[in-house]
Amino acid sequence: MSDHTDAEPNQPADSNCDQVGRKRARRLSSDSRYPRKRSVRACHVCRARKTKCDNVQPTCGFCASLGIQCSYDSTEKDHSSFDPATLEILRQLGQIIHSQEDILHTVRAVAAGQTQCVAPGLSPANGHVRRVADDLSWDANGEAQQQQTPYVGNDWLSGQQSESASTTPAAGVAAVRWFGLLATDASREALEDTDVSLGVDGALGFLGPEGELDENDMTPLQKATRIIDGQMGPAHDVGGEVIPGEAMTPANPRADQAEERMWQASENICLLAREQVLFENFLNRICSWLDLFDPGRTFSTRVPHLAVRNAGLLNAILALSGYHQSLDGSISLKDRADQNSALQYYYQTLHYVQKAMRYSSYQNSQELMATTLIVSTYEMLRGSRTDWQRHLQGVFWILRSRQIEVEASSLESTTWWAWLRQDIWVAFRERRRTYSTWIPKKAYPELTSHELASRAVWILAQVINFCAIESGEEAETGVAERIGWAKALMKMMVEWRGHLTVEFNPLPTMSRHGTQVFQPRLIHPQCFGLAMQIHYVSRILLCAHEPCLGGLESFMKRQKTIQDSIEMVCGIGMTLTEDASSMLSSQCLFIAGMFMQNPRQRSCVLEMLDSCRDRCGWPTPSLGSELVRIWDNPDAS
Repeated sequence: MSDHTDAEPNQPADSNCDQVGRKRARRLSSDSRYPRKRSVRACHVCRARKTKCDNVQPTCGFCASLGIQCSYDSTEKDHSSFDPATLEILRQLGQIIHSQEDILHTVRAVAAGQTQCVAPGLSPANGHVRRVADDLSWDANGEAQQQQTPYVGNDWLSGQQSESASTTPAAGVAAVRWFGLLATDASREALEDTDVSLGVDGALGFLGPEGELDENDMTPLQKATRIIDGQMGPAHDVGGEVIPGEAMTPANPRADQAEERMWQASENICLLAREQVLFENFLNRICSWLDLFDPGRTFSTRVPHLAVRNAGLLNAILALSGYHQSLDGSISLKDRADQNSALQYYYQTLHYVQKAMRYSSYQNSQELMATTLIVSTYEMLRGSRTDWQRHLQGVFWILRSRQIEVEASSLESTTWWAWLRQDIWVAFRERRRTYSTWIPKKAYPELTSHELASRAVWILAQVINFCAIESGEEAETGVAERIGWAKALMKMMVEWRGHLTVEFNPLPTMSRHGTQVFQPRLIHPQCFGLAMQIHYVSRILLCAHEPCLGGLESFMKRQKTIQDSIEMVCGIGMTLTEDASSMLSSQCLFIAGMFMQNPRQRSCVLEMLDSCRDRCGWPTPSLGSELVRIWDNPDAS
């Protein structure tokens, strides 16, 4: 400790001695592991090399002498609120990429001998999966030809491979691939947004046991996050590296239980007071987003109990809840969570997942599956649009690799539906097809009311597939075939509407006042009203994209259908006030708003979008401002 107790040049030595006698000496900022914050005014190259920069813009002297590109940060970023543990995470963030590549090599070595069992959807080359109806040819009446297996009561779908047709080795490959996407983007973001010391050759690293942080400076959650650092992997050499061919070998149940103890906490993880507030915010407000249409509230019931014994999942929950609370204008600034602390929990999640990924039992665990969805929701809320969209495919790989019975009540199926709702929105924004190829097996008479509501989400996914921009050979699909496809989708919506139960009927409500633009339509519980919103949005999109060959009369009829559907979407939206429905309802209102011409309707939908954003904190920036840009320049959309 003597190395850290020398007095400053202008400070009397005896004052330091008095402090040492009373309490442990504080580590000075000159510690080699925690260097003093380097000025972000230096160019990126000089900061990476840790050399002095003359700050000449646009090209500094060093870069000019070598003839290389020179770049500076546009604004100075402050990360002074990060604690030493987080700075260590940021300082070493790049090793995560190399680690996940080593694990991926190991997983592939085991899976190579079982190639015939690996789900084809896990290949990066299969970035765009086939739409549900790819194996069909359509006639002009919307009937499917060359059918193999009927879909429920409709004869318009052919048999497709279930998304559960996968094996355990593929689950390991999927988990590591998803983590690879996450790690690569996190490393790039850290390089762009932080100013911390860099490792060899300017590469960022990730938190490792060599950091030797003082445990007295760490929170209980940080300690739990680091416990896994000292665990020996399932197969290792002297240096602790995973040996290919051994780490992922199948284990018996008793061995799996022993392995799970390596990455699970033996007792509940203690939370600080501020962390307890964030945890309860997740329970009371955010879980309802993910449990939408699930009457058993499986996510709310199961995941919190998994989290208190798993540091990775708990960090992900606090990251999501912290960012959500930071956007809540109803909370005073002094009580509101800081976005930097949310980012800290996010990096701690990455650290834990990197270490736990060595264990095959973790790769197939409910904890990892829940963590992937929480991280995806965090990225959605944070506005990391590009990263979030790419990571959704990684989550798809994980879900597809598991033998999930989507129509059975389970944590896995609840997670699948929550992921599909996110993927539908991204697919609509990117004008691509959804990743899922799953086909329902239950007939409508077998469905409960909540399952009928979920079926509306799946139908919307099929409509999004129809609306997706085609390219190459797919763009050459005949007009008659597309008309047939559109009619088949419309028949499906009519059939869904014909099997609705009484819960979907509107209840009496106040009449429209003179100043009201839309007639309020109250449907309770509100999740069923949301399902009706989704249904009418499907009608709007289908009418807008179906080829029109019937002349002016057909065109006017279609416009009336769109306007009537807009009235229903917005009328229902006026009565939806729950946090759970706000995010998806705002998406429905946005899509309906794209087709509005009436100024009063436009003003009303902007107010409803703002109300949804106030309740759930999503999105950033507001959908209302984007809708205004679309109205001002329709061709740009």
